[in-house]
Amino acid sequence: MKYSLPVALLACLASAPFANVANAQEWADVTIKFVLDGASPAGAAVNANADAFCAKQQIPTERLVVDGSSKAIANMVFMIDGKQTKLSGDQIHPSLKDAPSTKPVLDNVNCRFIPHILPVRVGQTIEVKNSDSTSHNAKFVFFNNDEWNQVIPTGGSKTLQIKKAESGPSKVECNIHPWMVAYHIVTDHPYVGISNEKGEIKIEKLPAGVELTFKLWHEAQNKFDEVAVNGKADSWKKGNVKFTLKPGANDLGTVSIKPDKFKP
Repeated sequence: MKYSLPVALLACLASAPFANVANAQEWADVTIKFVLDGASPAGAAVNANADAFCAKQQIPTERLVVDGSSKAIANMVFMIDGKQTKLSGDQIHPSLKDAPSTKPVLDNVNCRFIPHILPVRVGQTIEVKNSDSTSHNAKFVFFNNDEWNQVIPTGGSKTLQIKKAESGPSKVECNIHPWMVAYHIVTDHPYVGISNEKGEIKIEKLPAGVELTFKLWHEAQNKFDEVAVNGKADSWKKGNVKFTLKPGANDLGTVSIKPDKFKP
């Protein structure tokens, strides 16, 4: 009996830190893959003959980029929908709360915008470069920020600061070379994924145990209401899907999309 009081006190002291840990926000990583369920579309050749420099380049069409053998779809955007999921400050990982101090770079390379899709956080400054031996211009179309349209001389660069989140992805165009199109995605959170040439996306340090609404987007999308996940039909109304992630790794599977879900 003489040990009952010290043991009880020790038990209380030992349990307190674990209670705090249990209440702390935990974090999750997400992987997902996108493939085309059908024949890959034949891309139209880019006619760049009006510009002598561009005419010498091999310029692929980028409207729908699908690997011929694996059917992997590049440039799919999978991100937290900021309209439907409002993250509180403690639901953004501490290492990701502040916008990166680095400048996202949109370059003009061989008469293409690189990268084709540019994710940007509010507060960042975009650097627009021109690595080509011909002039380009970059026209950023915004919903909430001021429109920006500048000629970028050969070997030069210009910058623009982003002050507000955008309601959705929007275009960057080169009015000199009309086939040149890119997209920018401006968010006030860091949870944006863009599929690579293997159709793969990984998003890290998301809040676990919280219902999150994700948005699926592609520049050529028709409707993404119907998809298949690991071969099983699923309904993602308007490209939206909800997940509550477990701490650690979360594999959301392989998402197959029919060709008719993309506009020609």
